[in-house]
Amino acid sequence: MSDKGSSQPLLPTEVLEGYCTALLEQFPVAIISSFEPITGNASSLYANEAACKLLQLNSQNPDFDEIESLPFSLDADLTGFSEMRRPKDPPITQALQGFPVERRDLLIHERAINIRSHAIEFKGKVIHSALIMERDHRLFVVQRDAADLLSSEFSLRDMIAFDKLMSQLSSQLINAQGEEIFSHIENALEAVGEFCQSDRAYIFEFSNEGESFSNTFEWVREGITSHIDELKDIPREALPWFFQCMEQEGLFLVHDTSLIPEQGQAEREEFENEDIRSVICVGMYAHNKLIGVVGCDMVARHRHWTEADTRRLKLVGEIIANSLQSEQYMRSLKATQQELIEANESLKELAHKDGLTGIANRRHFDSRLQEEVARAIRHSHSVTLLLLDIDFFKAFNDHYGHIAGDHALRSVAKLLTEYFRRSGEVVARFGGEEFAVLLPEGTLEQALELAQSFQVALKELAIPHDTSEVSNHLSVSIGIAHKTPSDMSDAEHAILEADEALYQAKKVGRNRGCYRIGDDFKELV
Repeated sequence: MSDKGSSQPLLPTEVLEGYCTALLEQFPVAIISSFEPITGNASSLYANEAACKLLQLNSQNPDFDEIESLPFSLDADLTGFSEMRRPKDPPITQALQGFPVERRDLLIHERAINIRSHAIEFKGKVIHSALIMERDHRLFVVQRDAADLLSSEFSLRDMIAFDKLMSQLSSQLINAQGEEIFSHIENALEAVGEFCQSDRAYIFEFSNEGESFSNTFEWVREGITSHIDELKDIPREALPWFFQCMEQEGLFLVHDTSLIPEQGQAEREEFENEDIRSVICVGMYAHNKLIGVVGCDMVARHRHWTEADTRRLKLVGEIIANSLQSEQYMRSLKATQQELIEANESLKELAHKDGLTGIANRRHFDSRLQEEVARAIRHSHSVTLLLLDIDFFKAFNDHYGHIAGDHALRSVAKLLTEYFRRSGEVVARFGGEEFAVLLPEGTLEQALELAQSFQVALKELAIPHDTSEVSNHLSVSIGIAHKTPSDMSDAEHAILEADEALYQAKKVGRNRGCYRIGDDFKELV
């Protein structure tokens, strides 16, 4: 009702109000109107009888404070919040201030309602109004005419089709293993995008701290531009209004992005860049924490999102959120299991290692020797064992100190691992200044050659030992036991023979090796 071109004088405010209030009482829906822009409590507000009854107002001329304090809350069936939450901004106040408002997600006094703003220019005056209508969730209602019956029939068909779709998606995602979940999520987005006739459907996941989010899944209709590669790690500061809406209301719904208010300037510019005309996003939650959003965009045309669209996205979001949490849980569980395996391996390795030299310790050596002796008996091959003792090491420690002594032990251990490194060979610290080497298979001659080469290399290493009685440098005595299948009994017998040979090497002058042939010992100088 516009009369911009009229030259008639403006009607006095009281006449205009009287005319309009009489008209508003004829409407069966609840309406609150403001005849002048709100400035504090100075505006002239009027609520028709239907509004007073629905909103439980004290009078038909409420003040701004009463409107502001109306107990609106978000409909939990349309959001992921388990507790009652109020809308971010008072919806009726916004409508009466001239902001575009269309809310289909509110409750008041336990009644589900829609609120829509409306502005009329009449006789030179702008009347801002809020229309408040109850939402009826019943599937079967008394039909008034054929059009109502046809509408309900279509709604019932949609409900059945969507229920079938949800059942299929749930089954696929529940039974999916590992990365199969990701392909099923993409299929789910395609299905809901086609069902809602949108141009784009997507998932954004929030960072753990909630300070940014990323586009992780996307479906786009043929001919529509994809933006998934560009929309990564978007900080809260880039889209502050969007973040605030999602955190406080769990829903971001815009029928026409060109009408986004000034507080959403950053969002409006982003939507313009992506050529988005209408957008709807519903929060996804895990343990009452916002972990992401599922949403749809319209690019080719505007879309008036319905309550059914919100409910469908919420259901899809719940299924996908559960699947993402399950996948994350399984990934975390596998990572934890792997960490435990690695920790156990590390502990096992530490338990088998000598703390000073880093080579095998006595426990590990004994275990490997028993295994190798048993294997040699089964497969009829030989085993050679070397026991080495650093000559006059106590005197070395007393003269040079324990730090130098530790360094000497590490140097001998390192040299041993360089000379005895074939597959199956084991080098260990046997105790104190003693070392042991296990040589599976091979001949006695090969073992003697390696032992002699090691002694030469140790001499060339030239670690000073001024208190030694046999050399100016660090030296070792070696006992060698070569066990063939015919004279092999057990691991203890092999150690005993090597130990006897070592004793003989020390007895005859040190800095040499000894080995037994029959009842006699032979010397390796």
